[in-house]
Amino acid sequence: MEELVEKAQKGDKEAFTILMLSLEKELYKIARTRLVNEDDIFDAIQETTIKAFKSIKKLKHTQYFKTWIIRTLINKSNDIYKERKHSNIISFDEVISTQTKNYYTNENLDIKLDFNFVCDKLNYEDRLIIILFYMEGFTDYEIGKMLGIKENTIKTKRTRAKQKIKNILEYGGNYNG
Repeated sequence: MEELVEKAQKGDKEAFTILMLSLEKELYKIARTRLVNEDDIFDAIQETTIKAFKSIKKLKHTQYFKTWIIRTLINKSNDIYKERKHSNIISFDEVISTQTKNYYTNENLDIKLDFNFVCDKLNYEDRLIIILFYMEGFTDYEIGKMLGIKENTIKTKRTRAKQKIKNILEYGGNYNG
């Protein structure tokens, strides 16, 4: 990956495209932790890609490209979330998401809880830490750098989030602690 980053820093558009395509699924999952609306998720990814393309030459350490791009995506996703929060417009995706959440009631405990449902029960920061650690393979140290939080705090938050997940599964999705 570092070789592609170096090429991209020298203006190789194809290398940059390959880099971004290799991270496409990861970026989607990370943006999805903050945003519900598909258009907003793709806007965040697109804005991140544009910003990365314009400023990749400023990246000093090529080995931190992935951390840098994810941090940029998190910031863009947070910006879009804040914009939407102050807007009174409700998207179709948000309506569907609410209907899906309401479907999981006591009468439907036999439904297998999927990862997205469990993650939706966590707060944004816990959800992001869990996805970055378990799905994307980042270390507590790397996550701490991305989020501007101390490594030990990340470990503590991850441990608490795992306990919340355990409680959610134990109580059939009806745990709100």
